[in-house]
Amino acid sequence: MGLDIGIQFLIATYFTIKYPDGGGSLFIYTAWEIGSLPFKNKQFYQALIAYLIVSLSCVSYFIVTGPNKPYDIFATLFSLAFVIGSPFAARSVSNSYHRSYQARLNNRRFETIIKQNERDRIAKDLHDNLGQSFSMITLKSELANKLIDKDPQKAHQQLKDIAETSRSDLNLVRQIVADLNEKSIAGAMIDEEKNLSLAKIRQISINEDISNDWPKDIQHVLAAVIKEATTNVIRYSQANLMKFDFKEDSQNYLLEIQDDGIGLKSTKDHVSFGMVGMSTRLQDIDGKITVISNRGVTLKILIPKKA
Repeated sequence: MGLDIGIQFLIATYFTIKYPDGGGSLFIYTAWEIGSLPFKNKQFYQALIAYLIVSLSCVSYFIVTGPNKPYDIFATLFSLAFVIGSPFAARSVSNSYHRSYQARLNNRRFETIIKQNERDRIAKDLHDNLGQSFSMITLKSELANKLIDKDPQKAHQQLKDIAETSRSDLNLVRQIVADLNEKSIAGAMIDEEKNLSLAKIRQISINEDISNDWPKDIQHVLAAVIKEATTNVIRYSQANLMKFDFKEDSQNYLLEIQDDGIGLKSTKDHVSFGMVGMSTRLQDIDGKITVISNRGVTLKILIPKKA
């Protein structure tokens, strides 16, 4: 137990005895400090026992020496319960904040690990595919250089192989870049939750796990739709809540996006709310979007499953 807590005991005891009508309230501050400090269990209970001994002694002194009016007794009992419960309440709040901080810290660590794994995967793809191709291009270039005077026809064939390999590698690089630019639904939900949090809007996601197995092209389009819808809610809706509900049946993938904002006032709002852009994206995968404005905006998205 720290020296500062001992000093607080002395100060609280003095003012409780000197001013019994309100001096005991100082113990509450000490109780919350004991509960909030990063004590181990043994240290916490040692400080708690000392606190209870001192505070209950002061309360007992007040009961014995003070006027025994009914309302004073009730007030004393209420204060007694508050004094005893305060260290545990403070401990609970402190642990809750610590768990919340650890959860945020772990999330950032997981993000870092995921990014590092993705970089490692890209490096492996480049090494396994492009590395081998570049080695072959180097060998064929050296061979063509040797054959250019002796056998121009064979040298020409080597140069042709080099051109074909280069085109193939270029397509591979384009595919890698395209894969990097595609975002999954999970990635979009993480990013947009941060944006909504900054705007003081709460995000709720229902059955999101089922979308992890949806085809990549559908995830890519829905990720863009989620981003567009979230941006519009932040800009125009004045909402406090945005809910995403993922569903699927034997024939369709379904996503319902709902907010509790001011809704759409006219057909012009459909344009400003980004409906045209979302509809265009969904048409690429034969999807449809239905807009309902009633106590907020609800977007019902339906995408047929391909045979």
